[in-house]
Amino acid sequence: MFKRMVHTVTVTGDTVEVGDVITVGGISHAVCDMREVPPQRRSLRFEDGNVYVLGDRTRIEVTRTYLIAARPRSWSAAALSRPMVAQPA
Repeated sequence: MFKRMVHTVTVTGDTVEVGDVITVGGISHAVCDMREVPPQRRSLRFEDGNVYVLGDRTRIEVTRTYLIAARPRSWSAAALSRPMVAQPA
């Protein structure tokens, strides 16, 4: 079972990823494709068809979604905090 976590992250043009959501002019756009454009820029294509060119050192804030493994409810916090000990053979 996975949980979805959403974070706001500051990235540069070098570290932006497909799936990141960028807000431009108050409108959120999800990045669906990227291409390198000389000199040292990236062309970001959004799901709605708009294109935005971003310099590789330009800092922007994006919303990024992570999938993390959720622990089963049967795992107690005490059991997780105990060190694992090898059992004798």
